[in-house]
Parts: sequence; C-alpha cells; structure tokens
Amino acid sequence: MIESINKLLPVDRVASVTKAAVMKAGPAAQPSFERIKKKLELSRNRASGLRPAPIEQASSPLSPSLKERFSSLLRLRTFGILVAVTVCLTLYINNLLTINALSAENEILREKISISRSINAALEVELQEYQTIHRISSQAEKHGLRESAVPAVKIFY
Repeated sequence: MIESINKLLPVDRVASVTKAAVMKAGPAAQPSFERIKKKLELSRNRASGLRPAPIEQASSPLSPSLKERFSSLLRLRTFGILVAVTVCLTLYINNLLTINALSAENEILREKISISRSINAALEVELQEYQTIHRISSQAEKHGLRESAVPAVKIFY
C-alpha cells in the first residue's frame, strides 16, 4: 500500500493520507470531503496550468437562527448609528445657523449702541452750551430780568 501511495503525485498523496487519517479517527472528526475534493482539483489545475475553480467558503459555525438574529442586530445597530449621526449633524447645523443669526443681531446692536453714544455725546455738548453764564444772562434780559444793584439779603435762623 505504501508503494501505491508513493507512486501518486504529492498532492494526491496528501489527500489520500488525509482521507485515511480521517477515516481512522471516526465520523465525529470528518471534515467536508467536498472541500477536500475542490482543493485537490485546484492543486491539479495549478499543476496543469488550468484556471482554478472557485472554492466555496467554509460554512459558518453559527446556526441559521443565530445568523438571523445577528444580521437583524447589525441592521438595527446600523439604523441606530445612522439616526444618531443624523441627529448630531442636525444639531450641529442648527447650532451653526443659530450662532450666525446671533452674530448678525449682535452686530446690529453694536451699531445701535455706537449711534446712541454719539447722540449722547452731542446732547452733552448742547447741555454744556445751555449751562454757560453768558447764555443764562442773555435769556434773562430777554424776559425783562436785570441784575439787581442791591446786594442780596442773607437770612439767618
């Protein structure tokens, strides 16, 4: 038997030895023979220069119901992430718009304050003109008031 194995190609040797080891181990340790066959065909095709056939992915160790729950969890998680990102972006844009509106209002109020200050300064200058002694005496003469020649009387208590 060893001589018949040695006559095979190295790939065939590995496959036959693997198959014998699996058979000896029992049914609990048997891998998928279809996968082994496809790998064997792939290695033969490589040796002969042919294009390899696609290898199927090994089946997942998860049960179908667990896969469904996991996929629904991923969908729910993805939906939650999208909702959270949308809310964050909406709040960010809202904050930007609010800040721009408040900034514009702030500039308008600054202009109003500067106008009020200039008006106050002009009114203070006008008030100082009205309070001068020369202006007061000229207005008194217009109304018929004159300076008294008699000194003022001081009253003591």
